[in-house]
Amino acid sequence: MKLIRNAIFALLLCLLCLLFLRSAQPLRDPGRVWVGGRELTGGGSAEAGGGSAVYDAATGTLTLSDAVITGEFRGAAIYAEGNLTILLAGDSRVEGTKSGCTVLGDLTVSGQGTLTLSGAKSGAAVHGCITVFDSAQLDLRGRKPLRWGKLHISPLDTVLYNEERMRVCAPNTVYLTDGSLDAAGNPLVGEPLFESFALKLEEPVPEPPQPQRAGYWFGGWYADPELTVPFDFDLPRSSPVTLYARWIRIVTLTYDCWGGEELPDDLYAWGDVPDRQPEPSREGYRFLAWYADDRLREAYDWSQPLEGDRTIYAKWEKNADITLYGIDAARYQGEVDWEAVKAGGVSFVFLRLGYRGYTSGGLNKDDNFEVNYEGAVAAGLDVGVYIFSQAVSEAEAIEEARYVLTELHGRNLDLPVVLDYELATDSSGYLGRLYEAGLSGEQYAAVCLAFCREVEAEGYTAAVYAGQSMLRDSVGDALAAAGYPVWLAHWTVQTRFNGAYEYWQYSGSGRVSGIDTEVDLDMRYVTAPPQVDGLTVRREDGRNVLRWDRIPGVQGYVVFRSAPDSGFAEIARLSGASSVIFRDAGADARCRYMVCAVVRVEGGDLRGVLSEIAEVED
Repeated sequence: MKLIRNAIFALLLCLLCLLFLRSAQPLRDPGRVWVGGRELTGGGSAEAGGGSAVYDAATGTLTLSDAVITGEFRGAAIYAEGNLTILLAGDSRVEGTKSGCTVLGDLTVSGQGTLTLSGAKSGAAVHGCITVFDSAQLDLRGRKPLRWGKLHISPLDTVLYNEERMRVCAPNTVYLTDGSLDAAGNPLVGEPLFESFALKLEEPVPEPPQPQRAGYWFGGWYADPELTVPFDFDLPRSSPVTLYARWIRIVTLTYDCWGGEELPDDLYAWGDVPDRQPEPSREGYRFLAWYADDRLREAYDWSQPLEGDRTIYAKWEKNADITLYGIDAARYQGEVDWEAVKAGGVSFVFLRLGYRGYTSGGLNKDDNFEVNYEGAVAAGLDVGVYIFSQAVSEAEAIEEARYVLTELHGRNLDLPVVLDYELATDSSGYLGRLYEAGLSGEQYAAVCLAFCREVEAEGYTAAVYAGQSMLRDSVGDALAAAGYPVWLAHWTVQTRFNGAYEYWQYSGSGRVSGIDTEVDLDMRYVTAPPQVDGLTVRREDGRNVLRWDRIPGVQGYVVFRSAPDSGFAEIARLSGASSVIFRDAGADARCRYMVCAVVRVEGGDLRGVLSEIAEVED
């Protein structure tokens, strides 16, 4: 009997332990739920004192919106046999006789607002764990605010505790977003800013790292989307806050230096007025001003705020002692009233003397050359001549030079004899014998130099007309090295070409008085010749023979002599830049000499500085 009693006692003890262990384990699966004394296990709503209490059985979530719950089941206003999630939308109050809420599993509180749980014994009796997150706050009131459960909190949670009250505050959420518009009132461009981070209750918001946005500068954090109130980072926060980023659109001021030394762009905030007016540099030019348009018609207004990216353009004036306006003409201009041309402000003209056919290769004289030459000279214009070349070899260049010299018959010219060296074109593009020859840059240069040497040997000044592409392809450097002037062809309001040139054809469709058709327009940049160097005098065969260094591009030289016991007087004038030898027959061996270079300008001489005095060497 005793053994039977002991066995029965042991069996009962085991059953009690199993029951105790089962009751001690929290129920993890959703179980039955009562809210305000009403069972909502399958879902539904309960009385909530003007608010709402809705249970979703599928997710195990009870949503409380400004609810007041007082009914009870087993002494608790909310009773759950398993896990329960309470989602807050506003502040809710739950009161039971024993506890506000009893949960046999885990209790999770989230959302926005405060949940107050109160009862005589406890605010909450939870077998599992309590977790509070989002911006929810859990306020537990009772003789023992929290029974059974364990509180899971993050380092940013705030827990306030005394004997009969425990308050758990989830971290505040700080939202980072864009203002409604940028600082200029314009819609933002690019991906929107939307970030967030957690903040412990009643602490000030730490200033976040500056965000980045392509095309904008960050302008600070603001408390309102209209960006009128800067955000106060010293003020403690007890609720979610939003920081609005102010963006300042970056505008770029670009400087088109138009052949000058490049300048870096300047960056400004939208609406700013530029605070500097840079002055670029360009060798051989004087900077005039910045212009708002690439036609150089409207000067840039530096007092206007920048409300978008801008490019402004440098205007230059080529360094010269005298700047003159002229034209070039051929038979295409028909009958010309040269007196009207002169009266209209034209100072010089280049006349086409002849041309080489771009298919046959034959040399031909311009039909109107003679009448144009006589009329231009009679009107008082400075005159030069050119031949349209299609030379594909040095021999043909020399042939063209000889043709021009023959047709000139020794006539005086104020301006150079010019080789017009360019590829022939029609509406379909380039064509003709020069184009088909496919010469290299070095071969182009050799043709130009052969022509110039032949012309200059006859006492004329030689020059070459060419476009900037050909001048950049070895021709310009070769001409500069040899000292032959360049007539640049570049139809534009202002050339970017930085090579040497003395004449510039800037338009092919100009209009001038006295000519009924369109005509090419040109500019001439005249600089007084430099001082003659290297003057020597030797006695040879009873004559004083003078020699000096050639000065490129001049029209000639003037020789001055001083006999013993007399002053200097002009005794000779030589034509052509290469005329650097003068033989003074019958002069006394004791004579002294000076020489200056000359360029012709509007029918007169522009003379350079006289050389040092030279006398016969022993």
